[in-house]
Amino acid sequence: MKILITEIFRVYKKAPIMITIIWFLDLVEALILISNPYIIGNCIDGLLKKDIFWFIVLVVIDTTFWLSRSVNKFLDTRIYSEIVGYESYDYYTKMIKTNEDTSLIDARLDMVDDIPNFLEIDFFQILNVIGGIIVSMIFLYLNSTLLVFSFALLSIVLIPLATYRLQKEIVNNNKKYKNLEEERMKNISSRDKKIYGEYIKKALSIGILNSDLDTKIFFVTNFLQMILLFFSILSITQANRFTSGLLFSTVTYVGMLNGYVGDINEYLIRLQDLKETIYRLKGENNNELQR
Repeated sequence: MKILITEIFRVYKKAPIMITIIWFLDLVEALILISNPYIIGNCIDGLLKKDIFWFIVLVVIDTTFWLSRSVNKFLDTRIYSEIVGYESYDYYTKMIKTNEDTSLIDARLDMVDDIPNFLEIDFFQILNVIGGIIVSMIFLYLNSTLLVFSFALLSIVLIPLATYRLQKEIVNNNKKYKNLEEERMKNISSRDKKIYGEYIKKALSIGILNSDLDTKIFFVTNFLQMILLFFSILSITQANRFTSGLLFSTVTYVGMLNGYVGDINEYLIRLQDLKETIYRLKGENNNELQR
């Protein structure tokens, strides 16, 4: 993963101050989203007792989220679009000095924005997944039953392990698809119906295989998550200190936890894809691509 970290940091240095500002806004928004179920739960219980303290807190943090998100949306596209432009121009300038086929250059130019996109979207989302899992588990530990907490902890470990083989197959299929894309322009320029037909057939076949694998991941993941959700509802309603606000917060945090754990599969695949893309852009050989 060293090459992945090095390349991400290289792109980050293109606009470190602005990217850091955007990440700070992302952090503020993530903290608000993670704390919202707890605040809303307390708001419900407070309003039932004619106490508006948590309602005021909810108004303040939601207003903060609104302002932060507006500034974030204004900045991020401008900053990252400029980085993508520089990256594409630099890569094209480098590649036209080589003897590489135009089809390969065209396909790899489409990959150039993968790292800026990772910094813009995926990097902080991965941190958000980690933080969301930690906060959700802390809430369940402090406010739910030991059985609910234990089953939630088991699901965090069990789901990625149960779907690991399926994730690996998707990553390998994505490599095959990228190989096809590097031949796409060559197949088109051949003006041969048979050659292009074979290309389309292989591309669609990979798409179907990945769809089947994704369905299997969804089936396994959501089966375990449904059990956790149903069990949590039954467990909380049987607790001595059961309140409407506590039930809302618990169900919401369990739902958040399920969503974050489900995202683990997606981001593990995306990190492997990104690493392999970097090898391609750097012109590494096939042995390197298999690392």
